[in-house]
Amino acid sequence: MGNPTHHSNHVGAKNTQGHPVSSLHEQWDASDHHEKSAHKRLTGHSRPEKSPTFASRIGALFSSSSKPKPKNILTKKRSGLRSTPSQGRASKDSFDVDALFATAASNEVQDTENEYKILRHEIGAAEAALAFDHVCSQKANHEDSRANELQADKKFQQLRQLDIKLHYDAAEKVSGYQGQKHRRFLGDHFLSNVDLIERTQLFKLFRAMPKGAHLHIHFNANLLPNFLLDIAKNMDRMYVWSNISLVDSHGKVDPTALDLCRIQFSILSPKSVGDRGEGDIFASNYKGGTGKEPNVMQFKKFLEVFPHRHRNSRVTVDAWLQNKLVFQQEETYGIPQTAEGAWEKFNARTQMMKGLFNYKTAYEKYTIKCLEDFVDDNIQYVEIRPNFMSTNQVWSDDGLTLIDNAGILDLIINQYTLFQKTHREQVIKGLKIIYCTPRSFTKQQVHDALVECLKFKLNPNYGKYIAGFDLVGEEGMGHPLNFFMEEFILFKKACAMAGTEIPFLFHCGETLDIGTDTDGNLLDALLLGSKRIGHGFALPRHPLIMEQMKKQNVCVEVCPISNEILGLTPRISGHSVYNLLANNVHCTVSTDNGTFFRSRLSHDFYQIMAGKSDMTLHGFRQLIEWSIEHSCMESDVKQQVYQDWEKMWNHFCKRVADGEFDYPMNATTSAPNPQ
Repeated sequence: MGNPTHHSNHVGAKNTQGHPVSSLHEQWDASDHHEKSAHKRLTGHSRPEKSPTFASRIGALFSSSSKPKPKNILTKKRSGLRSTPSQGRASKDSFDVDALFATAASNEVQDTENEYKILRHEIGAAEAALAFDHVCSQKANHEDSRANELQADKKFQQLRQLDIKLHYDAAEKVSGYQGQKHRRFLGDHFLSNVDLIERTQLFKLFRAMPKGAHLHIHFNANLLPNFLLDIAKNMDRMYVWSNISLVDSHGKVDPTALDLCRIQFSILSPKSVGDRGEGDIFASNYKGGTGKEPNVMQFKKFLEVFPHRHRNSRVTVDAWLQNKLVFQQEETYGIPQTAEGAWEKFNARTQMMKGLFNYKTAYEKYTIKCLEDFVDDNIQYVEIRPNFMSTNQVWSDDGLTLIDNAGILDLIINQYTLFQKTHREQVIKGLKIIYCTPRSFTKQQVHDALVECLKFKLNPNYGKYIAGFDLVGEEGMGHPLNFFMEEFILFKKACAMAGTEIPFLFHCGETLDIGTDTDGNLLDALLLGSKRIGHGFALPRHPLIMEQMKKQNVCVEVCPISNEILGLTPRISGHSVYNLLANNVHCTVSTDNGTFFRSRLSHDFYQIMAGKSDMTLHGFRQLIEWSIEHSCMESDVKQQVYQDWEKMWNHFCKRVADGEFDYPMNATTSAPNPQ
């Protein structure tokens, strides 16, 4: 039986002095023993101990300095050419090139070719031995207990090729600029491919894969939007408003307004409704806005009026509202779109979601549904990120009572306890809460949040649930971590004096900026001792910080779909996770805000596979093991969760190896031709 740290001892490959490899030059030396073993496998005999290393062998591969030049490759100078070879060497215009090639085609060339092939194989083997999944792969090859994993990986690779053939290659091409046709392919834009993805056998496989710990989930944006909208339909005190009217000056529905309007919801008391005034969003004189001034409309009435004002439209109110909450392909990948523009849409959706989420009934039902969704997606442990702030507005269902941050904790913990009792703690092995507050807050507000976080940790009712502290919100628009340096240092000292630890789990590196204060957040996360970092997309641009984070065992919570849709990379193959893994930085896979991206954790796992042609099940095993290792579980709980997960993983591999996810025989021969 393994443990969560046992399989990652290879991380940070060692050079001959025992230090983590940090440069290509050190990798040549560090991999010398791999070169020897590869040489023996290929040639059948050991390489002498004093043989030259890779670097010197490459340098000597085409060298001819120690060999005399054949006489027949020199010709007499053509008349009219002035050439005075210096130091007895022939000038360039004195070579007979045909003779050069004829002479080169000698037995010595065969020797060079053989050495080239041997060297190519040895370097490839040495590099493979430095790969992040090498230890897991080797164990699968040499341990009988992992025989199913080895067979399952072979099936995994076959399914990948069949998915490409049966779904991507067979799909109708899409039209681009001036009618140019583009084939569909694995690893294209997520929102362009998601319908294809969900039809593949590999996606079914990922749904069934036990995924360990999910460590980066914004709690208010985890479920598909229809869930909260359906609850809101039955709430008498649910109101809706818009920044603009949805009709033109003649009272006709305005398609542009439908696209541009920013819709918000809230549970409101009768007094609040009276203070703001009721209005008709479908009236040309509607008083809109984004603050507390806009007139409000009862949501039930809105639902009644919408279809009457859209008699000639096929758009239903449900579809329209859901589309307002979910990123669409055209807006995400349109040529003018930028990361800034994507965040503008994201923030509008966050505001729209806030009121659908922030009342007692929704919070309770949402918590239970989230837990059920985690089970359905085969997640064993979760760390959720609710927002805590003094300005929180979580209401009782009648809109009369404001629930404070302690009350929010009670709502989550009570529903989790009920869920665990119902399921006898057999499906979700644990849940913790990361205390999050906006990075746009003032120093005093963040200080107050840190104080409250520590109070929760020291409270016997809440302490075991508090995983860590984080700042959230658009990184480039909020304060950099360094702005709160004094508050963070004071917090760490206060925690130490109280005999407890609340690790920082900072969002940072979620940016394309280079050389800005935002870009500097990675350095501050390192100095402040962050246990994990959220996103870390920019980390490969900081090799020293990346190396120091490796030494301090900092893990990166990678959110591939989120980073693509919010403008950091156009496609998964350009994601920095592959650079991080190539440098043996510990990473985990997370969804971030699945509500807005039409995704769940299985989709992000699929995308990791889509961007790396040689990704294996062994690699996914390593990522999952890291997720458990770098969680904030207590050590004894972590050990138990790992043991339970390992049993599930072995059973999963047997299912794959036994062909449960194979295509039917006729499917592999009946794929339609691409159009």
